[in-house]
Amino acid sequence: MIQIFIDDSGKSDQSPVLVLGGYLASKEKWQVLDTSWNEILAKHGMTSFHAADVWRLGYSSGVKSPLVRGSVFVQLIDCITQHVEHAFAVSIHLDSHEHWFAPKQFPEYPSLRVYNMAFYGLLTQIHQHMFKRHFNKNLEITFDEQGGESTSRILEGMEEFSRLAAGDFPGLNIATPKFMSDDNCPGLQAADMLAWLLRRDAFNASRQVDRSQTAEALMLGEALSMPYSVKIWTDEELRQASENVLKTLRMSIPDAI
Repeated sequence: MIQIFIDDSGKSDQSPVLVLGGYLASKEKWQVLDTSWNEILAKHGMTSFHAADVWRLGYSSGVKSPLVRGSVFVQLIDCITQHVEHAFAVSIHLDSHEHWFAPKQFPEYPSLRVYNMAFYGLLTQIHQHMFKRHFNKNLEITFDEQGGESTSRILEGMEEFSRLAAGDFPGLNIATPKFMSDDNCPGLQAADMLAWLLRRDAFNASRQVDRSQTAEALMLGEALSMPYSVKIWTDEELRQASENVLKTLRMSIPDAI
């Protein structure tokens, strides 16, 4: 059994990008990681890990860098690199997506929403990896829960995704994701760290900060030190994608647009 845990980071009023990211490994390796992860948290007097909260707490307590030897960030990233096989992520610039897709103007097409776009893009990455590396193994995908309505809307499109994926990955079992809270799930907490680091790095880039000197970029380098599949959508790629979507909609519903 292969398992992957995925979390998101970034909202339009707080971040330039939406990121979905996470890690894949065998079930056996996740079991070992879970034990090590919880032991590290216990040493730091913690029962759960959320990167943004721990970052804020560190700065408010006078710890100016999470890179000090023995910090919870460093130890948890160490734990990740020892046990996971592959990292996955999709990053979409929120303003560019809003400009080219205008999803609020088309509520009848939930697939135009930025989270949906990142969600299905990431699923494609994951199944490409499974098709090439683990064709004969079962896959379990777990996302951080997004709330009842959004989760149900996301899953409504899985039948169509499976139909399309069957052509690209013939014979591969297409996994239907499940959603759960990350409070007691080290795999989702690891995914939270990766998504948060990618978002923070994009935030620093948008502020034209020298990223070679930031703790986030240094940690991100370690968090992606294993093989990875990361898709960062450019404005031009989003423009082209929006034109392709428009063509598809015009062919399927000629009078709608």
